[in-house]
Amino acid sequence: MKNIHKILVPTDFSELSLSALDYACLIAATQGATIYLLYVVDTIPKVVFPTVDAASETALRDAEADGASKLKYLASKHLNKYPHVVEAMRRGTAYAGIVKFAEDEGIDLIVISTHGRTGLAHVLLGSVAEKVVRHSTVPVLTVKPQELRDEMINEEDVEEQLHLKN
Repeated sequence: MKNIHKILVPTDFSELSLSALDYACLIAATQGATIYLLYVVDTIPKVVFPTVDAASETALRDAEADGASKLKYLASKHLNKYPHVVEAMRRGTAYAGIVKFAEDEGIDLIVISTHGRTGLAHVLLGSVAEKVVRHSTVPVLTVKPQELRDEMINEEDVEEQLHLKN
């Protein structure tokens, strides 16, 4: 198995995305990997609204400023003991931005949370995680919400699952 040097953790700043960050931290600790924390500012496709005016560009810049502030807070609060953390932001649709960033940056593993939607909600809302899994050339680890997991993981579980134990 290839060593993991770069781990991408996409975030929407929800509590659910923090569970993916927890897993990524465990893996990073065992591998000495860099954690890339990515926020994608979702843009409205021009097919829907062909004229993007100055007001919408201002709204995007405001969303980017807010995202940058939240990324810094998240990194300082949850990743302060990890020496190798990169905060990044992109514009676009969430799944496409995640996939492109992973390819551009030579990411070894994407760790992303799922929202646990099923049935009609899943059909109507879709799943960013599912689209990332389908379109990514990089391995993807999906993390279920805490309430859907039966047990907590620990560092030994991660090592065992990734076949890292000697």
